[in-house]
Amino acid sequence: MLFFEHPNSMIPQLIVLLCVAAYTLMGCAWDLKTRRLPNWLTVTSFFAGLVFHGVVGALSDQGFLGGLLFSLAGFGMGFGILFVMFAIGGGAGGDVKFMGALGAWVGWKAILVIFIGSGLVAAISLVVVAVWGLAFGSPEPKEGEKRGSTLANRVVPYAIPATISAWLVLGGLFTLKWVAMSGTPITLEN
Repeated sequence: MLFFEHPNSMIPQLIVLLCVAAYTLMGCAWDLKTRRLPNWLTVTSFFAGLVFHGVVGALSDQGFLGGLLFSLAGFGMGFGILFVMFAIGGGAGGDVKFMGALGAWVGWKAILVIFIGSGLVAAISLVVVAVWGLAFGSPEPKEGEKRGSTLANRVVPYAIPATISAWLVLGGLFTLKWVAMSGTPITLEN
């Protein structure tokens, strides 16, 4: 439902983009500051995604139930993939809920691509952190701080690569849809 078949339906897509941008930006800021993603943010966003897609579905040919199922499938995919990773020791519970709520907004296909992209962004960021550490060395721990704690502070919180991936995927899809609707082909001259 993120990219509706109806040719004049850019408004719901724009609302999804704005809500996802606000949600992920807030998640990044919170995760960077506290290394946690709060339930009030993830659960609220999940329910907002359900309500939004239910209402938009009810106003379209898809119907309320179709919109609701679209949102639930996205939640299930986002939550499910990260829950498996959490269960085997990768990530945290807030990350699982973060991706589940994001999936409720974007649907199962988009959240799957966002998940793959977030893995690539996370891998690149880990390489950058490792190279930075080799080039400039690790800072000495402060008094009373354990030796390994500085390394733990340099690891990138998951909300950041997930947000970068979401913005790239959704921004790209929205741009392609907008160009397709304008009827203007993409050329080097435009």
